[in-house]
Amino acid sequence: MLKSTCFLAAAAALTAAVAQAETVQLTTLEWPPYVNADASGTSTEAVSAAFAAAGDEVVAEVLPWNRAVNLAAKDPAWLGVYPEYYDASADAENGGDRCIYSASFGTSPVGFIYRKDSAFDWSAHEDLAKYKIGVVQGYVNETRFDAMVADGSLKVDAGPTDASNVEKVAAGRMDAAVIDRNVFEHMLASEPRLAKHADALTFHEAPLATHDLLVCFENSDNGRAARDRFNSGLGS
Repeated sequence: MLKSTCFLAAAAALTAAVAQAETVQLTTLEWPPYVNADASGTSTEAVSAAFAAAGDEVVAEVLPWNRAVNLAAKDPAWLGVYPEYYDASADAENGGDRCIYSASFGTSPVGFIYRKDSAFDWSAHEDLAKYKIGVVQGYVNETRFDAMVADGSLKVDAGPTDASNVEKVAAGRMDAAVIDRNVFEHMLASEPRLAKHADALTFHEAPLATHDLLVCFENSDNGRAARDRFNSGLGS
């Protein structure tokens, strides 16, 4: 299990006011370039900056994704998890059962990777029914896509990580995989075991979705207060 703790604060957190600041504990996952193994990364920078603008410090802990989600929902010591895509079934303010969402602090372009020498192509969701497609266990992909997976219209292979899906597509064990474009490009540029597949793989020009990146806060008074401070910090 990958686990690291990173104490993050913007320059304003070095002033005397910080002595009275709230400390907000959040869980996250390793998902470069958004979140690295040490909890640094573009999403952490955005989340930390918003809280710093509201006068708070952030403690971020990197965990496997499903554990990060469960800990943030069930352990009062942890007030939220990031980065998340919006999931109506989780939205406690709209009939969901898990958390309350922040305003957006970024976006995630999601689509399909496939072998350049394969016949994979799509323009409508129905086109995907003839393919075996990789997803990551526990990830939200896109509303209609996920509904088609749930009702059996699409054949998917749920793997533990994006990296494992990249390797399976490269090996021809699946036709395509759902992945964030920035994550895919970062993997090919920084991970030698995946970079060797760069010439064989490509990202399909038709996007599946562009998701907002959110913090999913604990459904409690403390979580709601933290969400409101975060949102106010985003607007600063």
